[in-house]
Amino acid sequence: MPLQWMLQIGLYAVGVLIVIAVMLGLPALVGERYWRKAERRREIATGVPYESGIQPTGTAQIRLPIQYYLVAMFFVIFDLEAVFLYAWAVAVKETGWLGFIEVVIFVAILLAALAYLWLIGALDWSAQYQRPSLHRVHRLQAKERGDARVA
Repeated sequence: MPLQWMLQIGLYAVGVLIVIAVMLGLPALVGERYWRKAERRREIATGVPYESGIQPTGTAQIRLPIQYYLVAMFFVIFDLEAVFLYAWAVAVKETGWLGFIEVVIFVAILLAALAYLWLIGALDWSAQYQRPSLHRVHRLQAKERGDARVA
């Protein structure tokens, strides 16, 4: 009985793989892009983007402000924190005091990271409050030392 059962599972797996191969391979072989019809390549409108009947103006590549990426990274970090804390809250009875201590350490590390971000000015949106680059700091310190020698 187990041998027959294993044979059925193996045949099923092979059948599923064949279906997946056909679903992925057949459109590539039958589709228009595979054969690259020459009459379609020569048309002018082939390379022009179509945006709901509106002619595109300008470039599609825009530069987003760095704050957008900072907020996205902070969201990912603290969203994952919420997921881990939720998983702990579901299993709080099984983890006991050891689980509680681990969660306290986890939250303490994240709070330390948040405090560090706050101290360096990563959470401030205006440029005047953000920490200057190290190159600029060293240049200002050298200028102050030079001014102190003159005085």
